[in-house]
Amino acid sequence: MRDLPLRRGQLVTTFGPGALVISPEGESAMIGALDKWYHDKNEYRIETFDEYEIQEPRLRSLLKVKQLLMPPDFRPGYQYKNAGGAITQTNTDLYIPLLRFPTWHYCPKCKTLHQTSMSSRTSWLDCKDCKKQMKMIQVPFVIVCSHGHISDFPWREWVHGDEYTICEGQMRLLSTGGATLDSLKVKCTCNAERSLRGIMSRNRTSEMDEDRVSELSKRLNEKEKKLYQCPGNKPWYGSEKDKEDCSSYPIAVLKNSINVYYPNTISAIHIPGENSEVEKLIDMFEKNGITSSWLNVADDIEDKIKIVKKLCPPEIQEYKPSDIELAILYIEGGIEEEQTPERVNTRNAEKELRKKEFETLIQEINTKNLKVKKEWTLEEVNEEDATTVFSLINRVTKLKETIALTGFNRLSTSDDEVARNQILKDKQLLFKYPDLPENNWLPAYKVYGEGIFFSLNLEKLHSWEQRTDVQNYFNRLLTRSEKRGTKVDESIIKPRNVLLHTLSHIIIDELALSCGYNTASLRERLYLHDDQCGLLIYTSSGDIDGTFGGLVRMGRKENFFPVVYKAIDKARWCSSDPVCSEIGKSSGQGVNNLNGAACHSCSYLPETSCELGNLFLDRTLLIDPKLGFFKN
Repeated sequence: MRDLPLRRGQLVTTFGPGALVISPEGESAMIGALDKWYHDKNEYRIETFDEYEIQEPRLRSLLKVKQLLMPPDFRPGYQYKNAGGAITQTNTDLYIPLLRFPTWHYCPKCKTLHQTSMSSRTSWLDCKDCKKQMKMIQVPFVIVCSHGHISDFPWREWVHGDEYTICEGQMRLLSTGGATLDSLKVKCTCNAERSLRGIMSRNRTSEMDEDRVSELSKRLNEKEKKLYQCPGNKPWYGSEKDKEDCSSYPIAVLKNSINVYYPNTISAIHIPGENSEVEKLIDMFEKNGITSSWLNVADDIEDKIKIVKKLCPPEIQEYKPSDIELAILYIEGGIEEEQTPERVNTRNAEKELRKKEFETLIQEINTKNLKVKKEWTLEEVNEEDATTVFSLINRVTKLKETIALTGFNRLSTSDDEVARNQILKDKQLLFKYPDLPENNWLPAYKVYGEGIFFSLNLEKLHSWEQRTDVQNYFNRLLTRSEKRGTKVDESIIKPRNVLLHTLSHIIIDELALSCGYNTASLRERLYLHDDQCGLLIYTSSGDIDGTFGGLVRMGRKENFFPVVYKAIDKARWCSSDPVCSEIGKSSGQGVNNLNGAACHSCSYLPETSCELGNLFLDRTLLIDPKLGFFKN
């Protein structure tokens, strides 16, 4: 495949291993497995990863990996040659593996189908019908299954109605004119022909049954009436032969469709060390390139202290040995508590991260990577003041976020299946050989930003949640989801959490009009524990939108409360009302009817801004005259 420039952030999210990326010329390629990352053009793996390692011990410990590594940046070796021809830069000519996929192409002139290898670097192929080289066009369809497999569409099997066909005739992909799949058909020189009608549909016996039988599986074997099952291919491993047994029923999708690849990521906000002295030592270690790999050469803590004293400036002698030991443990991830089996689960791991973050963000902090300033607390107001629904507001003038890729899904972002929610299971999709010692790492990247943190008054929330009218209304939402067979996380589906999530969306919409950032650049981070109800609205981007201070400025109490009240006032009326409100109260709306009064006209945000996929939203809980939390 031709060289294609990609950003580091894209390789951890949108275009991770197993994803399809489209080049400006329209050619599509698949990102290779992590086993072949950090290899140069001669297939040699680099020896040290210190410059790519991200120090985030809490996240590394929860993910049970030795390292979190940034994707390698490309450094062309010829630019770093001295007069003698020697390369003066380290880690040059590191490529991310790209594989041509799908491998089937058709001639733009005669429509003849041709197949090439995944290692082919060009789409110029010899056309058997035109008798000359033609620039071929890749077919628009691939087949995927809910277990993460992806394969070429079975053109030969489909046209002959038999997955075991032995016909080797020349096929053509023809269009009879029209905008539907009925207008596309495959024709073989043996006179077999068949339209593509139904290849992208599934029987809707159950909304949440991801393995329901697809029309492709039902209809492919027309003669034997046998269900066609997924071939189990994993082409991102580097070969057409990489496959496993799979009992799922595949479905055809467009190769550039969003449901071909859903990355599973987990992020953590940097939390300082045990005290200010430890934090300064950690900064010193990072500046001098001291990583866990440096410290692993010694087993005894005393020897490790000697190593860091040799590598750091003389001022390290001024620090206590106990502080140096804590800083070393932090770098190594050893200060984290022992992992229990249930915390291997992605969602549980994230809950552990959030709990500690909340405890940190409610304090005033001034460190290199996290700066929190107290702006307002509940003690500052009288009981009659309307602001008592909040308990505190802090301005986060600087934060560092680390985002790690743990795996991916296809067809659906749903994580109902226990195995799919396990980090160890997801990791097997990213690596061809996940058990090798050198593959005990995950890709990640770090970005810096700013934000506003606030929490709601727990006492008022408790009394509001216990009201009979609130409970009755919310139980109807649960009943609707259960009727549709929807499984939801019990820790999320609570009145207070839906309230906080909806409040987050309307505040972000209002902030975007006044803080200088567009809506897609703002993100939410929800803290939904039993004894915590907080929200961090922040921006973290390594691209166009940096940290200009506009969001933090809106966190001042003289600016923040007017924004909140204005957002709540706007939420009282949606441009789609009364339809939006009435449907929300009666049958629900959105995916699987998990939303109440919430739609694109009032509460939805860009997908990059929302943590829960624009689900679990309901303006009724905020502003309804009878049961709304902000009804006055």
